[in-house]
Amino acid sequence: METGADQKVIHEARSPFGTVFVVDVGDRRTLRFDSPHGTVQSAILKSDPLAVPTSYVRVAAAGLAFTRGRSRVLVVGLGGGAFPMMLHRLLPRLVVDVVELNPVVVEVATRFFGVHEDSRLRIMVEDGGRFMARQSPRYDLIFLDAFSNSGTPDHLKEALFVEDVRRRLEPGGVAVINIALEESRNVASRVDTFARTFEGCVQLRGASDTNNLILVGTLEPPPSEPQFWHQLWRLGRELGFPGLAQSVVSFQRSTRP
Repeated sequence: METGADQKVIHEARSPFGTVFVVDVGDRRTLRFDSPHGTVQSAILKSDPLAVPTSYVRVAAAGLAFTRGRSRVLVVGLGGGAFPMMLHRLLPRLVVDVVELNPVVVEVATRFFGVHEDSRLRIMVEDGGRFMARQSPRYDLIFLDAFSNSGTPDHLKEALFVEDVRRRLEPGGVAVINIALEESRNVASRVDTFARTFEGCVQLRGASDTNNLILVGTLEPPPSEPQFWHQLWRLGRELGFPGLAQSVVSFQRSTRP
């Protein structure tokens, strides 16, 4: 458990959307919004920047077990860049686009979390809803990870936005969403919206005390649970990420309401 004595604020920056903090807790570097004691938005290990200490980030990567292609990924919400940097490292031919609303978050992720743009990783400072409303490009996987201490922005929960996400997927593509810091009734509503929009909807959870829920929306019928575990194990081997399969502890299909 973190205590005030464990924490060291190493950077504080005002932004158009509140104050951004970088807080070190021992070997763990964390990104937080509004307060140095706020919810951890992202984390790395200073001793091993390539490690992925945040459970839900590893669970979200399991979405690749549902995809047909692995050429282009979109991430909405940069945070400390753990998810896009992990995919950038594990899949050397993958192109990753990131949309982040807050320019200060981009600056902090670059300076303190090792995020860097290159020919395969592009960061755009823009509202995720406005970006999604465009016609192209299309993606094999779209990861929705925009949230603050109060949860996901309202306009990124609406059915119209989720429809836009579906439209921006390649055939065989999947949408993955991280649901965090939401009340139970709101979680149920968001699961229903996803299940209505996609051909298949699967709930994944990891071994974590943060209780994040990862939803995967598919354009095709999703695999059975035994098929999923086999595909996830095979994906971990292909990526050289043997701990991937152990990161997911539950698989549950959602039916259309």
